[in-house]
Amino acid sequence: MDDEKFKLFENWYLKRKEKWAKKGIFIESAELSEFGHQYWIKIYSQNGLGNIVLYESNHYYWVDFEAGNITSDIMFCKGNLPFDKEDDIALYEKELIEYMV
Repeated sequence: MDDEKFKLFENWYLKRKEKWAKKGIFIESAELSEFGHQYWIKIYSQNGLGNIVLYESNHYYWVDFEAGNITSDIMFCKGNLPFDKEDDIALYEKELIEYMV
């Protein structure tokens, strides 16, 4: 993986992996897609499933957060969030965790 933003995204979730686990959110799998320029993270909790995906097109980077929760009829979807640094997605990470637990 040569792309700096994808490495930043990977480091971002790896730093949070233990914190998320303490809150009951676990990573099922995470990897750079071989079919498109995207890095996805599949997560789960006792109450739901979710995805966090970093996309790139023409040097524009964006993140989508999506999750379902068995106790809610409403899906958590936050998308097309510009990504240059970790702080750009901090609020959405917090909202996703609250939704899934």
